[in-house]
Amino acid sequence: MMKLDKLMYLTVHVMTPGILLAVGLLRGHFIRAKPVSTNLMDNLSVIAIYYMISSGIWLFNMRTIRNIAENEQHQ
Repeated sequence: MMKLDKLMYLTVHVMTPGILLAVGLLRGHFIRAKPVSTNLMDNLSVIAIYYMISSGIWLFNMRTIRNIAENEQHQ
């Protein structure tokens, strides 16, 4: 079983941005009919903002995340 902190990191920094990018690209292409370059640039900008916010939250809560992960291992 994967450790809780690694699973959380994978979810926050890999899976969620991938889902955001896929949904944003599909929405921009099929619903809004934007050109691919504009669509890609808009979605990558949103993901960059997401990364900055989530990394800041992750950094400030790292001690709490490690404490929760250690408590899960001891139970």
